[in-house]
Amino acid sequence: MKKAFCGERITMFPIFTILIIALTSDAAAQPTEPMPLTRLSEPIVFDGNVDDPAWDAVPPLPLTVYQPTYGIEPTERTEIRVAYDDDYLYVSGKLYASTPDGIAVKTLYRDRYSGDDVFGIVLDSYNDHETAVWFTINPAGVRSDRTISNDAEFNAGMPMNPDWNTFWDANTVRNHEGWFAEMRIPFSSLGFQDDDGNVEMGLSVYRLIAGKNERHIFPDLPPEWGFLSFAKPSKITRVSLEGVHSRSPVYFTPYVLGGLSREADLDSAGTAYEFGHDATRELGLDLKYNITDNLTIDLTANTDFAQVEVDDQ
Repeated sequence: MKKAFCGERITMFPIFTILIIALTSDAAAQPTEPMPLTRLSEPIVFDGNVDDPAWDAVPPLPLTVYQPTYGIEPTERTEIRVAYDDDYLYVSGKLYASTPDGIAVKTLYRDRYSGDDVFGIVLDSYNDHETAVWFTINPAGVRSDRTISNDAEFNAGMPMNPDWNTFWDANTVRNHEGWFAEMRIPFSSLGFQDDDGNVEMGLSVYRLIAGKNERHIFPDLPPEWGFLSFAKPSKITRVSLEGVHSRSPVYFTPYVLGGLSREADLDSAGTAYEFGHDATRELGLDLKYNITDNLTIDLTANTDFAQVEVDDQ
C-alpha cells in the first residue's frame, strides 16, 4: 500500500536561501584586514617638496570628494601618501591648484583656523574606534593638533580638544603648481599598543580647498554621520605597521624670564632725580613623561603664567 505525501511535502529551498543570506550577512559583518602602510626603503629629505625617490615608491591613496557634494569629480588634482620608518610616520601631499593665487592662507597662529586651505590626517592610534588625534597644516606650514573623543559626536558636548599639543614637524612649499607638504610625526608622540612590533590603528586623510569649500578624503565615507563623518574613529580605515614599538620619552622644556625696571626718586636735597634699577630673573621647567601607553604625567617647576603678575603702578 502506497502512502501519499503530497499534502505534507516540505520545500527545502527557502531554508537554504535563509541560510545563505545569514552566512553572507555574517561574512559582511566581519572586519576586513587592515591596509598595510608602506615602510620607507630610503630616507626622505624633509623639506616639503615631496620629490624624493622614496615617495615615488609609496602609492597615493584613492580620494573621494566629500563636499560640497559627495561623490562629484574633483576640480583640482590631489595626491596624498602615508609611509613610515622606525621612528616616524610620514604624510605627504601634492596639492595642485589651477589658480595658485587662490590658495588661502589667513592665519599664522598655531591651533587656529581662519578659513585657510588645509591638509590633515586623523589617527585612531589606540585603535579603540572611539578616540583619535588630529594633525593639520595650512600652506604656510602653520600646525594644528587636537584630540577627538566620543567618536566625533557632538551629543555629549564638543568632541575636540584643541588644547592638546605634542611634538611633530611640518614643511610646506608653494609654487606655480600649487602647494606641497610633508608631515613627520614621531611614534614617541603617539600613544599606541604594539604586539611584538605589529601595530594597528585607524587612519583618515584629507585636503580642504577653502575657496571652493571642496574637501578630498580617504577613506570613502559619505557624510551621513554628520559634518565630521570623515573623522569618525569608528569609520576610518584600519592600517597596519610592522617593526614599530611604543616608547615612553621624557620631554624637558626649560624657560627663562628676564626683566629690568627703572625707578626715579628725588634726592635728599630735592633738586635732582636719582635712578635705581631692579633686575628680575626667573627660571622654570616643564616635564612631560609617558608613564604607560595611555597615561602621561606633566610636571612644572616655577610655572610661567605668561607674566600675569600685576604691574607696579
